[in-house]
Amino acid sequence: MPSNSHHRSDIQGLRAIAVVLVIAGHLSPLSVKGGFIGVDIFFVISGFVITLQMIKLHSTNPSTFLRDFYSKRVKRILPSALLVTILSLLATSFYLGPVAVNEAKLDGGWTTIFLGNFHFHNMSLDYFDTGTQASPLQHYWSLSIEEQFYLMWPALFLILLIKVKSLRTRQLILLAIIGSSLSMALYLAEIKSDPIFFISSTRVWELAVGALLALSIISWRPPKILIYISLALLLLASITISPTMQWPGFLSIPIIVATALILLNNPSLGRIKVLDNKIMRYLGDVSYLLYLWHWPILIIIKGTSGSLGNLEKLYIAMLTLALSVVTHHFFENPIRFSTKTRPATTISLGISAITVLSGALFITYQG
Repeated sequence: MPSNSHHRSDIQGLRAIAVVLVIAGHLSPLSVKGGFIGVDIFFVISGFVITLQMIKLHSTNPSTFLRDFYSKRVKRILPSALLVTILSLLATSFYLGPVAVNEAKLDGGWTTIFLGNFHFHNMSLDYFDTGTQASPLQHYWSLSIEEQFYLMWPALFLILLIKVKSLRTRQLILLAIIGSSLSMALYLAEIKSDPIFFISSTRVWELAVGALLALSIISWRPPKILIYISLALLLLASITISPTMQWPGFLSIPIIVATALILLNNPSLGRIKVLDNKIMRYLGDVSYLLYLWHWPILIIIKGTSGSLGNLEKLYIAMLTLALSVVTHHFFENPIRFSTKTRPATTISLGISAITVLSGALFITYQG
């Protein structure tokens, strides 16, 4: 198992590629048709990194494992998510009017309680429909799936560590989860042609692949050429995969395999310079904020201008980067690395913030 894998700079570079693909796909959907695969890449990374962090926390102090884990997740995810939600709603009200912000309030209520993906699925929302006015909080669907993973995975993780002593049995259990989720996705997407883009159960396998890599002791490391081939495959897929197909399906399998191979890289054997450089590392550091900010900015500017020319696209990209950098340095990091509050207090504050904001949004929504 790679040591300190959750601090690997090449993983930050992979995060950068993932978020750039997503943003490029949203800004130029005709050119980067498959940019949405960036979310699939993120899911595998999350499963891998979060599981490594859980292993470290549990080995450090098993008795406080759950408290410490949830405290770190609250400080890492929640403040920026809630900040962007509130500011996006205020901007929507100002620029797009009361009707748009009223609908966005309902979306915000569901995303704040980590059920946004089910909400958008139940609305029969088409993620790829560029002809309608999209919600400024639509992109929170993927955060909902990740947050559901954070809520459920620690309990199963503890069971695997405490009750299952054999590494092979742990691996088999995760392989069973991967197989079940993938089979469901393939059946619904390829045979029934059901829309499954937002469904958690058809995405679990992507997170579980990352978790399996983290829990396994894998001595084999892919040669550099295979890492570069995997990166090329991801980039090629981003411009060739059609958004008209049901996703995730068969074509998502090589995306996940390529991402897994990159995560198996051993940086001590030599840097992958396209991933491990100052620019990519920094973009990886702010990738979460880039993802949060880009979509509401795009939707609001598109809603006010009616279309997106090259100048508007450049403005969206620059404003997204600027807001992400400012938020990262002056809001996200001060909260994330603060030691002023105890873990239990942090969790209580997080639950209170979720309750207050979601309650306010549901109550003020006029249905």
